[in-house]
Amino acid sequence: MTFRKLGLAAVITAATFTGLSTDNAIAFNIDEGVEGYWYESDLNARRGWGFQYLPTGPEQGVFFVAGFVYDDAGNPTWVTGQAEVFDGQWEVDMPLQEVVGGSFGPGEGSPSATDWGNLNVVFNSCNSAEFTFTGGANFTQDFDPFLQLVGGNNENRCVYQQEFDGCPAGTNQIADRTCELSGTYTSDLTLTNDAIYVLSGGVFIGNKAAEGDPVPTDGPTLTIEAGTRIIGSGGSNNALYVQRGSKIIADGQPHAPIVMTGADYSPDAISGQWGGLVINGAAPLNTCDTGVCEATGEGDSGAYGGDDPLDNSGVLRYVRVQFAGERINDEDKLNGIAFQGVGSGTVVDYVQVHRNADDGIEFYGGTVNAKHLVLTDIEDDSVDWTQGWQGNLQYVLVKQIQDETVDTDRGMELDNLEQNFNAEPRSGGTMANFTLIGKAGELGINPRRGTYGHFGNFIVTDFGSCLDIDDQATFDQATAGNLTFTNTILNCATTIVEDDDGADPFDVTAWFNGQTGNQNGVDPMMDGVFLPEGSPYLSGYPLDETIYADDFFDNVDYIGAFRSRASAWIWGWTEFLQD
Repeated sequence: MTFRKLGLAAVITAATFTGLSTDNAIAFNIDEGVEGYWYESDLNARRGWGFQYLPTGPEQGVFFVAGFVYDDAGNPTWVTGQAEVFDGQWEVDMPLQEVVGGSFGPGEGSPSATDWGNLNVVFNSCNSAEFTFTGGANFTQDFDPFLQLVGGNNENRCVYQQEFDGCPAGTNQIADRTCELSGTYTSDLTLTNDAIYVLSGGVFIGNKAAEGDPVPTDGPTLTIEAGTRIIGSGGSNNALYVQRGSKIIADGQPHAPIVMTGADYSPDAISGQWGGLVINGAAPLNTCDTGVCEATGEGDSGAYGGDDPLDNSGVLRYVRVQFAGERINDEDKLNGIAFQGVGSGTVVDYVQVHRNADDGIEFYGGTVNAKHLVLTDIEDDSVDWTQGWQGNLQYVLVKQIQDETVDTDRGMELDNLEQNFNAEPRSGGTMANFTLIGKAGELGINPRRGTYGHFGNFIVTDFGSCLDIDDQATFDQATAGNLTFTNTILNCATTIVEDDDGADPFDVTAWFNGQTGNQNGVDPMMDGVFLPEGSPYLSGYPLDETIYADDFFDNVDYIGAFRSRASAWIWGWTEFLQD
């Protein structure tokens, strides 16, 4: 067992305790994952500490401690303390106060507290920690070592079951429990959750390909354990690039998401601290006239595209990507997450992108589907598609930043192909249960350049304009029945932009109003990002079975991303979302 003693006036042995609690954890940071009672296995010693965590803001909280300590004569003293802690932190100093007097019950008087000692705790796993206590006079005796541990936190409550024992092969240890990733990885790599990982420059999973290179059949797999934190270190093209033929298995849990973030993730942190996540697949694009289309990604991210609509590039589940995005120049930019030619064999579910300097999520061709997406404070378009993407989306929340000093753009910018509005396969999605909350002066949904799309059970509110359809090729899709809106609420200063370019071939307002269940200019009376309790839009609006026949879709009958505040799927794993 590990023990640590400090050469100070008063010492109780630093020892390994056992943590017992019944509450669920967010992750093994110093938070709910370690709250509860930690005590010696020899119960006769009767020494231990009780912890409680109170979240106070995004990725931070206050950690409370209380316990009895005994002086040389065996007299007990009740001490309490607290300290501010942040996600990714495993060690904390907690100044202690001695508490005396007072009684339980109303009107019985309050105890007094005086500064007294300090408790340092280093958490090694869910089930072991080093405690070093220093106190006032008459606390000088040393105690016998503990012989065993009892109890502990299982993985359903806290995923950090292993103590740090060195960085994975292929990475470099640069600080305590901190490993550096750099260059190109051509063998499988697992990022265990007992360390923090720092990206140095562009990190490539698989060799970066050029157009025309064959797609590898044995590319490496990057596996990221639930609860792991990855930090972008900044600099040009500092991003994580998953190449064609390779996979990323980032499978977090509701109480232990995988977080990819900048070095500063405080509430006042800025975007653009690192590049973001790029996934290159081998699914079809529409960027060429004949043969198998390929393209080269922005940010020197390598070639993507191919002839495999079922391409499997891995799993993203319970993942946050935050404070990313690099604008290399006006035409070359890195998004929060770029799905480039990614196929439908890939799983994307419960993913948040926060405060990105360019688009939140962009689909460049491919056929990947996604559920449970959160796009917050994005500084360009929150959702973007182009180059022939065809897929399904359900349960999406877009919430634009309200700070007038920060630029943003469209909620959804939806293109077929800029160079050829009628290129095939034509870009378009089938979508349901979106809530888009905008910013004055911005545009909610902009189908253009020949895209199609089926929009069902949407709420679009608080933008300067809710909907603007551009370009004859896009109107042709509407006329053919391939661009539709059903059960959709528009509530903006201007709900529908009419004939802004002098080329609208029909009355868009009449077209929208004539489709089933649409509400034009109706205030949904939002309660933050939720419909209020008792709203008429919480039932009675089933998805159109002729459009939403794919097994991907849950057949729900409410409008917007959530049925209720209590049952909302955002709780626990998202951050920076004060509704």
